[in-house]
Amino acid sequence: MNRISIFLLLLTLLSLGKQTLRAQAPAQCQDVMLQAFYWDSYTDSKWTTLTTRAGEFAPIYSLVWLPPSGNCQSSNSMGYAPVWWFDQNSAFGSADELKALIASLTSRGTKTIADVVVNHRSGATNWTDFPTETYNGVTYSMGPAQICNTDEVKNQPGQAQPTGAPDTGDDFNGSRDLDHLSTIVRNNIKGYMQFLKNEMGYAGWRYDMTKGYSASFVNEYNNAAGAYFSVGEYFDGSYDACKAWINGCSNNSTTFDFPEKFALNTAMWSGGMDLTKLVWLMNGTTPQPAGLIHHPDTKRYAVTFVDNHDTYVTGNANRFNGNVPAAYAFLMGSPGVPCVLLAHWNLYKTAIFQMIAARRAVQLHSESNVVVNQYAANIYVSTATGLNGSMIVKVGSGNYTAPSDYTLATSGTDYAIWTKTTNPVAPSMMLAPSGGTYYSTQSVAVTATTGAQIYYTTNNTAPTNASTLYTAPIVVSSSKTLRVIAYDPVTHLYSPEKSETYTISSMPGSIKVRFKVPTGWTSCKVYSWVGSTPLSGAWPGTSMTLGSDGYYSYDITGFTSLPIGVVFNNGSTSANQQTVDLSTATDKCWDAGTLSAGKYTANEVACPNVGMEDPLSSSWSVYPNPTKGLVYFNFFGDFRNVSITSVLGRAVAVKPIWNLETCQVDLSGLPSGVYYLTLSGPDGKKVTKAILKY
Repeated sequence: MNRISIFLLLLTLLSLGKQTLRAQAPAQCQDVMLQAFYWDSYTDSKWTTLTTRAGEFAPIYSLVWLPPSGNCQSSNSMGYAPVWWFDQNSAFGSADELKALIASLTSRGTKTIADVVVNHRSGATNWTDFPTETYNGVTYSMGPAQICNTDEVKNQPGQAQPTGAPDTGDDFNGSRDLDHLSTIVRNNIKGYMQFLKNEMGYAGWRYDMTKGYSASFVNEYNNAAGAYFSVGEYFDGSYDACKAWINGCSNNSTTFDFPEKFALNTAMWSGGMDLTKLVWLMNGTTPQPAGLIHHPDTKRYAVTFVDNHDTYVTGNANRFNGNVPAAYAFLMGSPGVPCVLLAHWNLYKTAIFQMIAARRAVQLHSESNVVVNQYAANIYVSTATGLNGSMIVKVGSGNYTAPSDYTLATSGTDYAIWTKTTNPVAPSMMLAPSGGTYYSTQSVAVTATTGAQIYYTTNNTAPTNASTLYTAPIVVSSSKTLRVIAYDPVTHLYSPEKSETYTISSMPGSIKVRFKVPTGWTSCKVYSWVGSTPLSGAWPGTSMTLGSDGYYSYDITGFTSLPIGVVFNNGSTSANQQTVDLSTATDKCWDAGTLSAGKYTANEVACPNVGMEDPLSSSWSVYPNPTKGLVYFNFFGDFRNVSITSVLGRAVAVKPIWNLETCQVDLSGLPSGVYYLTLSGPDGKKVTKAILKY
């Protein structure tokens, strides 16, 4: 090989190395992220609740950031004081429910982001006894030698003395600061992150409190675990400090753009504005949107936001209290990766959807060039260039007229967005609520981008612009499949079709729960609830009846909504043992699993010798069963309405494919477990078979 060839090869390797280092801060990133929680959002952010909204989120957000999912030994914890890492039963639901949520989003093309808390950790029964855990044949353990010797536990009587190295970052007074200089600590963290990716299915992570340890460790963890996306929480309004953190992790992660967030706070507040604060001068000369996004060196690494779970708390001095939609208009017209808070999405869903659709139409990205056209106390106007056109954003009460070749995409109080695309773009569409099993009539609202018309069918035929025109929310009072498209009469382009199946069921009068207890239990009680209302008496609940099949059973009544929460326990007044929190909307059976953090996991199983009577059990079959994905079955007479439910009683979004007297469904995108295939007839009769997906 000649010298020139060797030189070119070296240049190529260096280039590939640079790209690898930046793998978790994607170039020209077009993602938009949803923070699917806020502080104390235990109801809105339960894994089962978010799963029902997966069909709503997925067409809008390419990234969904979930709250910390490790076990904190508390049913009322946001997860920021983790005890267990590899045990993923949390205040938001069970590990199986979390896997189902991640699989549901992943199957729709949306990546999930784990909230990784590795700066600190709490002990199981005292300040320093971190539980020993095993994953993939490797045992992970840490003790006082892996706690920074500067941690406050050193001054606590009766506690073990920390003997690790001094902290490489800020102290956290609440849990033990881990010594990241320790190889043992770093190997524990790497194993944990590999578990999150390979076992749970996460595609990336958000690092909590990155001021607490050296940025270089983030680079090491990212390189060891590998992911699509990484973002750190470096809580600081200083541009230079945030930039130094990015450089410190070898540009291998994005970080939240706190300088941009604080600029929004000072530019817009309740009852006033000074929009000159939205502008910083790049290199002292060129007006640009404020924050990390103002400079080419850092905008690729910026995740922009209006509020997060910390700042959104009532009374927090950093909470944004100005015009929220106008603030998001600024984000959507700027570089970086925009992140939307779930609480804001719930309040301003239609407005934010239209903004995201406009951003996507022109393919704005994290490194887009921006020209600030004008700015004053009452007006900010910028033009950002994407890969398929450009987008003008106007914020404020001042007057502005866009060029005639731009089209108004959306507008509201003190904001407007115009777009000009290089190539025509199909309309976008949003539908809520998603399909599933409901116990009352549903009103399904559909929103499309400006200028598009919405058409739908309810007879399971493909919609066209000759189908029923949508003019108001669609009332679904009986079980049906809703198929919807948006059509642009100017470009003659259709949106991708959205198909959702709604099963409207009557509320059952009772739910039978059954549990096979762990070895050593001599009795079993059940505690159940809906919301804050107990259903089976005060804790520890009501005694269950032991059957000849080895299962304790009890019929729960008195609920007015579903699902219900369930905990099984041994009924002891002392040395009480119990399961993790479970939930169900149908009759359900569980077998006791492993003991973890003082609680037993519970494995959902097909109930022995119980369930729906199947009058056609000898004349219809499901094959192959067990299956890795594709399932075929035959059907008879009028039993042609097909539904698939999980063991949690949740409808699964699987579209049947008909072929003469057989039907095919594809379960390959779903997590392993038991599913129930039900055929329904017009007279209300149903036949059901269990399918094992592995």
